Amino acid sequence: MATATSPQFIGRTGELGRLLGLLERAEAGSPAVALVGGGAGVGKTRLLAELAARAQDNGFRVLVGGCMEVGDVGLPYVPFVDAFRDIGSGEGDAELAAPLVAAIPGLGRLLPEARADVVEAPQPGDGFEQVQLLGGVQSLLARLAEATPLLLVIEDIHWADRSSRDLLAFLARTLRGSRIVLVASYRTDELHRRHPLRPLLAELVRIPDLARIDLPPFSRAELAQYIEALVGGEVPAEAVDRILARSEGNAFFAEELVAAGAVRSEVLLPEALADVLLGRIEALPELAREVLKVASAAGRGVAHQLLVAAAGRPEAELEEGLREAIGAQILVMDPGSDSYRFRHALLQEVVYADLLPGERSRLHASYARLLADNGPAAELAHHCLAGHDLPGALAALVRAASEARAVFAPAEALAHLTEAIELWDRVPDPAEVAGINLVELELRAAGAASDSGEFRRAVSLTRDAVAGAEGLVAARAYDRLATYLLQAETPSDEWLGAARRAVELVPPAPPTALRARVAAGLARALQADRQYQEARRWCDEALAVARAAGSTNEEAHALITLAVLELRQDDAPVARGLLHDARERAAATGDAWLEVRARCILGTLELDVGNLEAASRVLEGAVALAGRTGMSWSEYGVMARIQRCYVQYVTGAWDEAERLAAKLDDRWLAVPSLSAVTMYVAVARGGERAPMLLERLERASHGDSWATYMSIGCGIDLACWRGELDRARTFLRRVLAELDKADERWELSAIWPATLGLAAEADRAERARAAGDDEFAAEAVQAGRPMLERIDGVRKAVRSHGRQVGPEALAWLARAEAETSRLEGHSDVALWEASVDAFGYGHVYEQARSRWRLAEALLGTGRRDEAERAAAGAHESAVRLGAEPLRAEVEALARRGRLDIGLATERGDGATGLTPREREVLRLVAAGRSNRQIADNLFISAKTASVHVSNILAKLGVHTRVEAAATAHRLGLDEDNDRG
Repeated sequence: MATATSPQFIGRTGELGRLLGLLERAEAGSPAVALVGGGAGVGKTRLLAELAARAQDNGFRVLVGGCMEVGDVGLPYVPFVDAFRDIGSGEGDAELAAPLVAAIPGLGRLLPEARADVVEAPQPGDGFEQVQLLGGVQSLLARLAEATPLLLVIEDIHWADRSSRDLLAFLARTLRGSRIVLVASYRTDELHRRHPLRPLLAELVRIPDLARIDLPPFSRAELAQYIEALVGGEVPAEAVDRILARSEGNAFFAEELVAAGAVRSEVLLPEALADVLLGRIEALPELAREVLKVASAAGRGVAHQLLVAAAGRPEAELEEGLREAIGAQILVMDPGSDSYRFRHALLQEVVYADLLPGERSRLHASYARLLADNGPAAELAHHCLAGHDLPGALAALVRAASEARAVFAPAEALAHLTEAIELWDRVPDPAEVAGINLVELELRAAGAASDSGEFRRAVSLTRDAVAGAEGLVAARAYDRLATYLLQAETPSDEWLGAARRAVELVPPAPPTALRARVAAGLARALQADRQYQEARRWCDEALAVARAAGSTNEEAHALITLAVLELRQDDAPVARGLLHDARERAAATGDAWLEVRARCILGTLELDVGNLEAASRVLEGAVALAGRTGMSWSEYGVMARIQRCYVQYVTGAWDEAERLAAKLDDRWLAVPSLSAVTMYVAVARGGERAPMLLERLERASHGDSWATYMSIGCGIDLACWRGELDRARTFLRRVLAELDKADERWELSAIWPATLGLAAEADRAERARAAGDDEFAAEAVQAGRPMLERIDGVRKAVRSHGRQVGPEALAWLARAEAETSRLEGHSDVALWEASVDAFGYGHVYEQARSRWRLAEALLGTGRRDEAERAAAGAHESAVRLGAEPLRAEVEALARRGRLDIGLATERGDGATGLTPREREVLRLVAAGRSNRQIADNLFISAKTASVHVSNILAKLGVHTRVEAAATAHRLGLDEDNDRG
C-alpha cells in the first residue's frame, strides 16, 4: 500500500548540506539565518523536518512554529507562540525565563508554559512596548542558546501577521554571538506584487551572510526515487513520466497523484490537479467528507472539542469520520495539543473552496457562537465577518485590538480598529455594541498607527477624533495630534498649533495630571522648534502642576525636558541634578523606559562636558538596564550603546571597542548609527577592513541621517589617510549637504566634518606647493573657504546664544585654526600647541594626531629638540592604540627630519635611509621628471628607475610622487648638494 508521504528523505542534497553547514556555524558561536522559498507542495516542510531531526541528533534544541491563514484578521505572533509552546517545560527553563517575564510586560503571553506565572507589569504606554517585547524574545533565545545550541524554524511566513514579520526581521538582524540558527520558509507562488512579505524579503536579503535557498521541483531521477519510496517498489518508467508531466516535479502533487492511482496506467485522472485532490476527498465516506468540510472552515488546524461542537454530531460518530480522514492522510492528529490539521494547506484550500456559500456562512456562524465566550477575539471576528454577523464582528474587533495591544502587536491592533471604524455606521447602536465611543476608538487606532510607525495615518485618525471630541477629551486628542504631527515631520506651525490648543482646553486649576501632560507637550514642541525661552516657561509650569497633582510619571517627563533645556544654556550642574531626580522618580514608578532615557541623557551630558569616567559609568548602567528590561533596541537603548562605544574610542580603550565590534556582526548594519561608531576605530587602525565596512555602512545608512553623517565623516578621514583627496572632497560635499538638510549648522556636528575638510584641503595645498603649482594651491585654499565660514558661523552662534560648547567641540575648533594655518602655507606652532592642549581633556588619538602635526611645524622652524619630543609622544600613542596610519606618518617624519623617537637605525646614507643613487632619483622626482626622463638623465633603464622610485616612496613613508616631492622640499633633499 502506498503511503501519502515518503518516510525516506529523497534528493535535496545541496539544499540540506547548506542548512547543515549553518548548524555547524552556530555550534561554533556564530548565528545564522536562512530563507527557504519554493512553490506550494514542493517539499519545504519535509526539508525542514529533516533539518530539525538532524539538529536534534546533534544536540540542538529545536523550536518549530507555523503561520496560519485566518482571513484578513490576523492573530499576532501566532508562529512564535506555536514555536515557544514547550519553553518552560525544559530543565532550567523556568529559572531562565522568570526574570525576563517579570521585567518585560507581555513576554509571558508568548510562552504558553509560563502563562500561569505571569505577573502583569505597568504599561508606560510610550510606544516602546513592542521594541521591549522583541528585545525580550531575543534575550530569551540567546539565554536558551547558552545552554544548548538552538534551531528556530518558522514556516509559511507568507501568512505571517505584521508583528510576526517584525519579530522575524528583528531576530534576523540582532542575533549575535549566539548559537542560534533561524530558518523561515515561504511560498514563492503566493508573492504577488503587493504582498506584505515582499518588503521584508528585500530587507533580509541585504544581510550579507543570509542563506537564501530556493527549493526547485524534483528532477526526473529524484521523482522516480520518491515515487518508488511511496509505493514501496519499482515503478514503470511510463508511470514516472506520466506523474512528472502532471506534477511538474512537485512532491505534494506527486503524492496525491500516486494516491489517486496514477501509477496504474488503466486509471484515468482529471486534467486539473485541484480535481485530483477533490477526487481523493470525494472517494472518502460521507461522514469523513462532512468532517473535512467543518474542519476547513476553521482553517489549517482545529481543536478536537471545537470541531465536535461545530459539527453538531455525537462525538463517537464524529470520531469515525475523523479516523477515515486521518487514515486517508488528509488530516493529521497532533496529540500534544489535542487538535487536527490538514496534512497540507492545499488540501484545506481545496475543501474550503468547494463549500457552497450557505455552507460557509453556517459553519462560520457556528464557530463564532462557540468562540464568543473564550476564544481568541481575532478568530471570533474573522468568523463573525464570514458569517455576516456585523454587530458581533464589531465587538470582537474592539476586543481583538485590546488583545493585540496586550502582546504589543500595534499593527494588528491598528488593523482591527480600522475595520471596526469601517463597520461603525453599518451597526445599530455601535457605541453600546463596542463598549466604546467613536472618538475613543479613533484615538486608540491613532495610537496603534503611531506605534506601528504609520505617523501620517496616526495624524489622519486623530484629526477625525478631534472633529468629534469635546472638552478634556478634545484636549487629550490635540495633545496626541501635536505629537503625531511632529513625528510625521509636518510644518512646525501645525504641531505647535495643536499643542497650544491642547493647553487652552485644560483649565490651569485645579492641578491635574492632564494639565501637566499638555503643558509638557507644549514645552517639547517649542523645544523642537528652538523656542527655548517659552519652552522653559511651559516646562516650569508642567513640573509645578505635576508635583501639585502628585503625578510622578509626568514629573519625571517634565524634569527630563527641563534638563535638556538647561543643557542648551550650558548649565550642566543644574541639568545633571534634574536628570538624577528624573531617574529616581522613573525607578520608583517602575517606568524602565523613562529610566533608561534619563540615564542615557545623563551619560551624554557627562560625555559632552568631558567627564569621561562618569560618562562611561552612567552609560554602562543604562546599557545594563536596557538589557535587563528588553529595551536594548529602543531609541535610548541604542543611543546608550553608541555613546558608550564612543567613550571607549575617545579614551583610547580601542581593544575593548574592537571586542564589542567583533560581537556586532554584519547584521548590526541594520542599525547603522550603532555600526557607524565602530568605523572610528577601523579608520584609525587602517588596513583594508575600513574601506569594506565603510562601503557596507553607506549602503545601509539610508534613512538614518546621523549614521550617514558619521559614515561620511569617517570617509573623509579615510580618504585623507589613503591620499585620495578628490574622494575626500566628494565626501565633504555630501556631509555638508546632510547637515544643511537637517538644519545642523553649529556645534560639534558642524565643526568636526568642516575641520576634516580643512585638513584635506591643506594636504592638497601642500602637495601643490611642493610641485610648484601655485595655481592649484590657491584653488585648494579657495575650496577651504566654505569650511572656514562654517567654523566662523559656529563661533558667532555660540556667542549669540550665550553658551559654550563642550571640550571636544572646543578642541576641534582649535584644530581647525591650526589646519587653517597649514592650508595657508605656514603651519603655526602655537596653534598646533593649542590643539594638543585642547584634546588633552581625554581624547587620546586626536591629541596624538595634533602632536604629529606640531612636530612637523616645529621641525619646519628648526626647533628639533621640541619636534623630537612631540613626535615621540605621538608615536608612543599610535603604537599603543594600534593606529597604523598615524604610526607610519610619524615614523616617516622622524626619518625625514632625523628625529630620534626610539626607532631602529636604518642602513643607508642619512637618517632617511636613502642611498646616494636614491637621493639623485629623488631630486629628479622633485623636479617633476617621469621615470623615462630619470632613466635618460642617469643612464639607467626605465625599469630600474621605477624600482628606485618605489623604494623611495616606501622609505619616506609616502604614497605618491607628489608627496615625495613635498617631503624632499621640506627636508632640503631636493637641493643639489648632498646633506648625507
